[in-house]
Amino acid sequence: MNAHFLFDVFQFLVVAALVVGCGVYCLLTLAPDIVKRPLRQLLLRCPLPAFVTARLRQPTATGACGSSCGACPSGAATPQTVKWHARKP
Repeated sequence: MNAHFLFDVFQFLVVAALVVGCGVYCLLTLAPDIVKRPLRQLLLRCPLPAFVTARLRQPTATGACGSSCGACPSGAATPQTVKWHARKP
């Protein structure tokens, strides 16, 4: 076998693993909760390292608004009102 061919295959596999890993991380970070739950369940079925499964098993914080998007801190029991300030001349 040609050493250049093996290098190309290795390079392709490393780049493919990085792209898939970054894509999954973005989905788990930016997607709404309705997409995250099935994706986490699917990933927990796969043989993954212990630190990855521990991260996937962490509970998601439910917001005060009830949307479960994870944007609100878990301690916020009441929504905050928006305060408008007049512009200074």
